[in-house]
Amino acid sequence: MLLENDNKKFIRTLSNNCLKANKIRNAIALLAIMLTALLFTAVATILQGTQISVREQTIRQSGTRFMASIKFTTAEKTKELMEDPLWETVSVERVLWKIVNPELMDISVNMAWMEETYAKNSYMEIEEGHMPEEEYEFACDTEILRLLGIPEETGTKVNIQYLTDEGVKEEPMTLSGYWEGEKYEQTAEVMVSEAFLEKKIDESTIAHDASVPGSYCIRGSFATDEDVEGQLNTVIANAGFDPDAERGEEGFVVHHTNPAYENRNEMGGGMIAAAVFGVLMILLAGYLIIYNIFRISILKDIRLYGQLKTIGTSPKQLKYMVKRQGYLLALAGIPAGLILGWLLGNVLLPLIMASTTVGESVFIMPHPAVWVVSAAFTFLTVWISCGRPGKLAARVSPVEALRYQDGEEGGKAKKKGRDSHHRIFQMASANLKRNRGKTVLVVMSIALSLILLNSVLGATGCFDKEIYVRRNAVTDFIVHSGNYGNFSVDDYTKTLNPKLSGKLSEMENVKNFGEVYCHILPPEQVTDIEQGSLINITEINGKRTNIVTEGTKEEFGNAVSEFDWRRTAYGWSRNILNDVILIEGELDYDKLNSGNYVIMAGFLGDDGLYAKESQEFHAGDKIRLDIGGEEKEYEVLAVAGAVHNLTLDSSLGGYEAVVFSKEQFQAIFPNDTDPLVCAFDAEEGTFAEVNSEAEQITSQLNSSMITRLSEEREFDEIQSTYRIVGIVLAAVFAVIGILNLINVILTGAIARQNEFAVMRSIGMSQRQLKKLFIYEGVLYALLAGAVGITASAAVSLTAVKAIVSNWWFARYSLSVLPAFEAALICSLLAAGIAWVIDRMWNKGSIVEKLRRIE
Repeated sequence: MLLENDNKKFIRTLSNNCLKANKIRNAIALLAIMLTALLFTAVATILQGTQISVREQTIRQSGTRFMASIKFTTAEKTKELMEDPLWETVSVERVLWKIVNPELMDISVNMAWMEETYAKNSYMEIEEGHMPEEEYEFACDTEILRLLGIPEETGTKVNIQYLTDEGVKEEPMTLSGYWEGEKYEQTAEVMVSEAFLEKKIDESTIAHDASVPGSYCIRGSFATDEDVEGQLNTVIANAGFDPDAERGEEGFVVHHTNPAYENRNEMGGGMIAAAVFGVLMILLAGYLIIYNIFRISILKDIRLYGQLKTIGTSPKQLKYMVKRQGYLLALAGIPAGLILGWLLGNVLLPLIMASTTVGESVFIMPHPAVWVVSAAFTFLTVWISCGRPGKLAARVSPVEALRYQDGEEGGKAKKKGRDSHHRIFQMASANLKRNRGKTVLVVMSIALSLILLNSVLGATGCFDKEIYVRRNAVTDFIVHSGNYGNFSVDDYTKTLNPKLSGKLSEMENVKNFGEVYCHILPPEQVTDIEQGSLINITEINGKRTNIVTEGTKEEFGNAVSEFDWRRTAYGWSRNILNDVILIEGELDYDKLNSGNYVIMAGFLGDDGLYAKESQEFHAGDKIRLDIGGEEKEYEVLAVAGAVHNLTLDSSLGGYEAVVFSKEQFQAIFPNDTDPLVCAFDAEEGTFAEVNSEAEQITSQLNSSMITRLSEEREFDEIQSTYRIVGIVLAAVFAVIGILNLINVILTGAIARQNEFAVMRSIGMSQRQLKKLFIYEGVLYALLAGAVGITASAAVSLTAVKAIVSNWWFARYSLSVLPAFEAALICSLLAAGIAWVIDRMWNKGSIVEKLRRIE
């Protein structure tokens, strides 16, 4: 029975000495631990950063950080509402008049007084100067200053013209401060002082539920963003209002929740699955190298552990020695890996966000839980990786340990080989078979990086540029208002400047010019945000839409049972018919313009397909429309699909909108004179000239423009971003695999010095030994390449195919070329690594090496 030594201090000292004696192993293990921590932290930082960036940009697009707003209340009710304890932050603004300086005619600018808290939370924080204090001081953004033609200098004087009920008035005012404005903005505010407000506004004119100069607008946020609408309704009810009342009913007050807080950015099932897959991949990659490093280290020092067991060291103490070394290396490597991973995540995050509709990203300081979880997962990897090598050291028999030679794991007797010029290659192959477990770990480690690289490049190779461009740019040019896509402003502000359409259509080399009009009511006439641009369908083929019976279900389908009779009304000019997809019927503009026909149009999905399951109308249907209280029957000429950029940026009413000809639309809705969209092409060979002129016109009139060229560039950026991020992560996995390969070859060279000396003594030349070394390294890479290419094909046909099927802009095709090319590069690296290690360790005379054996 073995004697046991319970001297813990001695065991710790011995463990420390073993750690110091294995400097090369320590360096590789430390780097592996750092890379494992780096991967965990980088992935976690990107996930958290994506959520935060999306949330921040959504809030930014809404124009305010506040969660809710209440408008058009009296001074007494404003005070009562603001004193409600549910608010965490609350502030107020009072809009006065519209500024009508000729230089600002192409942009809607209101004069307003607001509290400083209101301004800061509405992205109007003064960057230079101060809030207006004196009676005739004002502050505005840099875009307003640019349009007014005055320098960005406080103290500058300018005459401000504003429109009142008594006509246009003009006041000389002094710039007290300014902040950075938004390019292409179409709405803005100019701050004035409280003294100016008090002098110009008669409080007796302020009435409840009336948009008059000096009306109060309350904005605020609650302590939590859970159920913002419910909390707002409580505040309204506490002040004596009815949150469910409609305009004109008792207890009504205008109130809205910020759209940015309506949808919480929680990870969906796909993102959770991807995160879990990433964690498992990192765990596997880290385990493969750290386990292999310690396993090889134990086998190299197996005689030491056998001797320690002989003098009484217990199996528990031996396991402790091995694990302690791993824990000490983890203690040094994890903090460095966490910091590097955090930095890498913040480097990759802007690339990822640039490929999305969000665009911008914010620099992320991860939540403390991210650091803790990343460190815990890395330590878990080290703990698992050191477990089996520790058991191997604990189970070793002292007698077997003293006789151990690397690779002696038993097996069948090998046949003697015949003389052959392939003998060196056969020896290299046999050496890989000597320790199959070690070979499998190295091969898997390298193959993992090949699989990841092939999956990323294979997936991005499936991106289809034509499909992507067609989604947003059905013509060479599409022009929108600068407010298009901004959900913080009212829809009626999203129409184009009336001058713009004329200037664009008059440009040289322009063809197929078309316009889209939309019926949109101003906010004071809207009782519900979802009714602002809608008309009503009262009857379909003689059946009233507000009566749901079994007969209507049979005749019109199940959609009628959930029928939304409210519809958006559009007007299309003749050329727009060339930019939509015909689903049913005929696109005959002359018939459409007769006044007896309409087109029912739904928006196309990202994949360019029409949502047939949502289709409610068919060519030939007779529908009765209620427009402003007057009813008229129309026949459905066609059902068509339009891309999102030819429709309003928010979906109102039922899926299919009602489309009139441009001329009929303007006759029915004479107040809707400004187009929502202009679309046109350039004559062949003149794209650059038309693009340059159109850019100049749109920038002058605060509009935005989408072109085929810009969409192609955006596609290239998205494809490059996915590739860069994937290649970076694959490169980290590749480094882990290469480190594993270096560790195997290097530790093999050190442990087999005796074997090499004997082989040299019986006739093997230095050149043959070098070949043997290089062959072994290349064989590892070739095996990894074979496994990687085969597994890449399997992963591509399953996981990659499933992922690509969810991307509207991609079409799947099998490819293993990236894995094949990477395998060739890996083989060259393996040969180079083996050559360098041979130069370092297989030198010196045979006599010296044989003396070391003795």
